[in-house]
Amino acid sequence: MSADLPFSLPGILLPGLLLVPLGAVLAWVLTPPGGATAGPAPAGRGRRTPSTALGAARMIEQLATVISSGSSIRQAWSALARTLPEGQLRDLARACAAGADPRRAAQPGPGRGASRERDEATLTSLGAALAVCERTGAPTSQMLQHLADALRDLHDAAQARRSAFAGPRSTARILLVLPLAGLGLGMLLGGDPLRLLLGSGAGRLLGAVGVALTVAGWWWMRRLMRRADPPRDAAVDPSVVLELVAGALESGLPLSRAVRDVAEALPAGADAESLHRSAAALAAGIPAPVATAGLPRELEALSSSAVLAESTGADLARVLRSAARDARRGRARDAEVRAAELAVRLVLPTGVTLLPAFVALGIVPTVASLLGGTLSLTSTGM
Repeated sequence: MSADLPFSLPGILLPGLLLVPLGAVLAWVLTPPGGATAGPAPAGRGRRTPSTALGAARMIEQLATVISSGSSIRQAWSALARTLPEGQLRDLARACAAGADPRRAAQPGPGRGASRERDEATLTSLGAALAVCERTGAPTSQMLQHLADALRDLHDAAQARRSAFAGPRSTARILLVLPLAGLGLGMLLGGDPLRLLLGSGAGRLLGAVGVALTVAGWWWMRRLMRRADPPRDAAVDPSVVLELVAGALESGLPLSRAVRDVAEALPAGADAESLHRSAAALAAGIPAPVATAGLPRELEALSSSAVLAESTGADLARVLRSAARDARRGRARDAEVRAAELAVRLVLPTGVTLLPAFVALGIVPTVASLLGGTLSLTSTGM
């Protein structure tokens, strides 16, 4: 009885099963790259608001304002704890009002890697700024106000970076779907490419080649995107480090002492070690060009500013703050340039891997099925 049916069970099941990965891929393509935006979440009753760089900048500015009115640091934290909405920043304010170290009290909430790292960097920067004020006697309100301005600039630069790379990332996602879209296109045209790809040795070989090319294209594009937009692993942004050194200098300390105190306030890492070495060399009387030669590229503004101040007597703190602002503002322009270059580079893996995969998985089996033929390793008929 089943032989009289005008259709077969595999002929029904295979297209239906294909709709599942097609739907999953479509949802992946339509999801905005980079996850949710960095804006604050709407607060509601019983809902905890996450900490963001912009929210932390507002909190730090409020903390600076309260301190400038004559309140102690613990009184300022206590006042903030009563006004902040329920969430991570309020928990931080309560802990600091009780005498906790902000660097240890900060507990960034759950989230995907990039947002969590930004929260950790923001709260680590706050703890480092307060530690520098405690070590050097720098005015806390001024230091925190400069830090709040720096965090706002970093937030704007991060938003511009995400916007610049959103286009190339979305393009890469759409291109990666091309081979699978070829199968769906063949089915819409009335062919049966999936049966031909699975029904013979030549078809399976062609399918394996198409899948391998797709995987190679995905790996190639991912590598290009990571090179164009590498992750930042600094616990405290280099421009914030320059702001901390400038604040320490404004308290009247010499450059060697200011650099040493900032290095001790930073978490252990490459930046802290290089600052320690430069501070020791400056304290030993080594000229600034030699003493600061080992600083990383992100902190080379400190080296050039120190040389300028040593040779001319210029206000080093002012020069450092200007260099820090320029570094933050230049990131948006750099991101736009790198995103434009990435969009051009994505053409190469598209032509070498994804378009051949589209032909192998979609065009060849579709044309063969529409012409009523089969894919076989030999040219002889049955």
